[in-house]
Amino acid sequence: MIKEEITDVDSTQIFLSGVPIFLDLDSDIIESMADRMGLFRFEKGEQLITKGKAGEYMLLIKQGKVFVELEDRNIFLKKGDVLGEMALLSGHDSKANVIADTETDVFVLYREDFQALMSRHKTLASVMSLLMKSRMSDSSTIETLGKYKILGQLGEGGMAVVYDAFDPDLEREVAIKMLKYEIATAEDFKQRFRQEAKTIARLKHPNILHVIETIEDYSTDFIVMEKLEGNDLSHYMKTDGVFNAEQTCEILYQVALALRHANNAMNGGIIHRDVKPSNIFLDDNGHVKLTDFGIASSKEDDAVSYEGTVLYMAPELFQEKPIDHRVDIYALGITAYAMLTGKTPFRSNSIAEIIQQHINSEPAAIENFVPDVPTGLAEFIGRALIKDPDKRISDWDEVLLLLESGKKNDIKMSLGSDKDMAIVIKIKSDGEVPAELLSALETTLDKQNVVYDIETVLKESLEVDINFG
Repeated sequence: MIKEEITDVDSTQIFLSGVPIFLDLDSDIIESMADRMGLFRFEKGEQLITKGKAGEYMLLIKQGKVFVELEDRNIFLKKGDVLGEMALLSGHDSKANVIADTETDVFVLYREDFQALMSRHKTLASVMSLLMKSRMSDSSTIETLGKYKILGQLGEGGMAVVYDAFDPDLEREVAIKMLKYEIATAEDFKQRFRQEAKTIARLKHPNILHVIETIEDYSTDFIVMEKLEGNDLSHYMKTDGVFNAEQTCEILYQVALALRHANNAMNGGIIHRDVKPSNIFLDDNGHVKLTDFGIASSKEDDAVSYEGTVLYMAPELFQEKPIDHRVDIYALGITAYAMLTGKTPFRSNSIAEIIQQHINSEPAAIENFVPDVPTGLAEFIGRALIKDPDKRISDWDEVLLLLESGKKNDIKMSLGSDKDMAIVIKIKSDGEVPAELLSALETTLDKQNVVYDIETVLKESLEVDINFG
């Protein structure tokens, strides 16, 4: 291997800008990469990459041809092809030998230099996020992360990508959340991502998403979580419309249980700070999980940043006043309003105007939109949206009592399914209900593709409650 000086910088930049994975990069990023690259010449038969040796650099073939020795075949690469790009992210041992098939010139970019470039150029970091996504979606490239087998992508947000994976030890599917590189290269955001994992991990509650472990690999962080079946409330609101009052109370009752648990002093007094429909997950049986503690904090956190989703943020957040769990109660009230009406009470094309509405404007009474709203739910919304946190409802037990008064435990939700009706059947009898009767009833309902629940109590009569979704 012979190192040569890069004398024609312009032609080097032109070459780099034509490499497929760098097509979307600006000229200043290409120039920065060219400045940090070396040009090396390999003679025919000389080894460029050694199998089992830790990856230290990425190679871009300027001219010549190489072959990659795989277990079952050789792959030939030529001018413009890239090798070892995942080594820039992982530093893992190489999986194959790469040997020059002819005299070959390659540009070399070392891992340390590349990490510095990603921190400096967010566009480059975004390109590597896309590359990582493609590699994790291709089972032949990245098959596993730790012990978990990657199955495919589940979803994506502004900060992270979520993958479906299989845990071979417990023989179950899990979800793995990967922090994007454009975020991972900013240390404060990376710390926030880790904070989310630590926060949720110590909150053991049936209505809070369970974190299994965290993994640091490929120059970023991953959170391994339980996999949920269903969708968040915002999805159901888009596909099925608004929720009825009973569903709203049942769902928010479970969210309030989760928030009360998180806010308990024994758990560190955690404030979620981003309660909204998209962070409330609901399965087809009506079980709720509160997710995304990415900007959660404790009331003792003096360095807290005032972030969140503007439509759901309490006035004191905009005024940079001290905060506590009452900002979550306010957001829960906004969420209830949106679930019942399909929109939040304060709206505008201007963020500044929305902020002013939160601070100064009174929301229209929920009864104006939902005349038959239960008294307890209406009272909760009204008291939750009081501007002054000292006058706002603040006791979680009182919140739960108001929500409890509006929910009916015998209503089974059939959201997110292809069924349009759910029924609850109560069979009241002086004695044991014959098994033959129950079997015949279940068979009839199954044939009609109906979601149902059967309860038996002691008394005479048959009562059928029907809830149309």
